[in-house]
Amino acid sequence: MTPRVAIVLTLIAGLGCAPSPVPTAPPAAVELPEQTTPVVPTPPIAATTSDPLKTRIETAIDLARSRDLLTTNAFWTVFHGVLAFGPGLALRTPDAEEYVPALDYILSGRNDLGRIRGLGFIPTESGLDVQMGPTFIGQGHQDQFVAICAQWDLAPDQPVIVHGKAYTIMDFVREIQAHARLGQELSWSIIAISHYVGTDASWTNRAGEKLTFDDLVRSELDATIDKAACGGTHRLYGLTLALNEHRRRGGKMTPLWKEVDAKVREHIALARQYQGADGNFSTNYFRGPGTTADAKDRMNSSGHTLEWLSIALTDEQLQEPWMQDAAGAMALMFLEYQSQPMESGALYHALHGLTIYYDRVYGFERFKSAVPASK
Repeated sequence: MTPRVAIVLTLIAGLGCAPSPVPTAPPAAVELPEQTTPVVPTPPIAATTSDPLKTRIETAIDLARSRDLLTTNAFWTVFHGVLAFGPGLALRTPDAEEYVPALDYILSGRNDLGRIRGLGFIPTESGLDVQMGPTFIGQGHQDQFVAICAQWDLAPDQPVIVHGKAYTIMDFVREIQAHARLGQELSWSIIAISHYVGTDASWTNRAGEKLTFDDLVRSELDATIDKAACGGTHRLYGLTLALNEHRRRGGKMTPLWKEVDAKVREHIALARQYQGADGNFSTNYFRGPGTTADAKDRMNSSGHTLEWLSIALTDEQLQEPWMQDAAGAMALMFLEYQSQPMESGALYHALHGLTIYYDRVYGFERFKSAVPASK
């Protein structure tokens, strides 16, 4: 059994990204994570063993991995853990002392008794939907969970068992297309659709509207950044992943996609402009410089910004001093505030940013295995 580190995660309402409106519920106690690979894999570059930044990031991630997540934690906490550490993230069943891969537990129907609070898959005429809420317990944003599955390249034919009936990941995707409407929050929808269907997709939604993937991108592009979830980092993250996927598939850089690219570049410049002297990004995100003595607020803002930049920048940009400062400051925050209560969404997005950064700069072999062998 690995040592337990005293990182206590409590769901602090109002601190993390504000979920979409759902019935409210009282905050609940939560816990911590496991492993990772890159969202945008690139060949590792040479690094020396004496690299102090590498050592600091490894220490921060190891610290986070040493804490168990349980099958009795909230779905909000568990799927954020999966985001940071991947499908093999181990959940412990407190009664049997058994460790199970988180996504296997979630998708195999083993949670039909409702041990993971807030987890619910809903059969629809189009496929499967994911229950929204309660706040900071269940899914907080439309299509959030499926977007995480897409980022970890979960197979489209991956079985999903709901009350004994077999579905697949594509049943979630078909439902996403069916309920998609322009003007909604689509930041996670475009991640799932671009990955599983493609950036040239077209379909008719449940309301009878004919849509194309470009329509959804245009809707997100025209929506405000500053007032979106977590200072706009989630909207930028969705647009950036969609752009990366479009390029990966050989899509043409039409005026729409050039506009997406320009939006990404504009906000990269703003993030760098407003970065603090300590390496952390602004607590005012892209509106101007800002900081606070509250470590939770700093982790939420700087962690989300680091996460987005880690998929938006080139390999060369990730190694520039300002990004080295950002990664080092985030890792240091984990070490300095390891015993402080931290909202799980903020913490796992920061971890996700650190692990993507590490994977792209140093290679991902160190964090490839999620389930601790000693357990």
